[in-house]
Amino acid sequence: MFQGLQGNPGVTFQLPIILYLFVVAIGTDYNILMIARLREEAREGHEPHQAAAIGVEHAGPTVAAAGLILAGTFGVLMLAPISFLQQMGFAVAIGIVLSAFVMSMFFVPALTGLIGHTAWWPGHGDERRNGGGRHAEPESVGEAQV
Repeated sequence: MFQGLQGNPGVTFQLPIILYLFVVAIGTDYNILMIARLREEAREGHEPHQAAAIGVEHAGPTVAAAGLILAGTFGVLMLAPISFLQQMGFAVAIGIVLSAFVMSMFFVPALTGLIGHTAWWPGHGDERRNGGGRHAEPESVGEAQV
């Protein structure tokens, strides 16, 4: 884009490093948020496909809003008169959008749903915290916790 449309001789050499640092760090945060919600739904006793659907339904708007806000924030750098800031703003904004929407809201839940209960290996991440296991009966509302 910067070479073809703007006629620049190339991109700034620091751009790949900055792009890697920002997109990986922020993308990891979005993935942690989504995985935490998927695990929470799995612990509630939902099957992996259903847990993924419910997880996206509940955590998806948060990830989408955060991704759009942050992409917009970096996108504003494209208005700067300095070529380095324009390149950084464009690249990081596109990277954030891809990370938030493709990775966190599509790829992670889809992969978790396909892998199933094995996605929480090692350990027993999809078992209920009360030790009842995946298929334990839900506790009744009136039972006292010991």
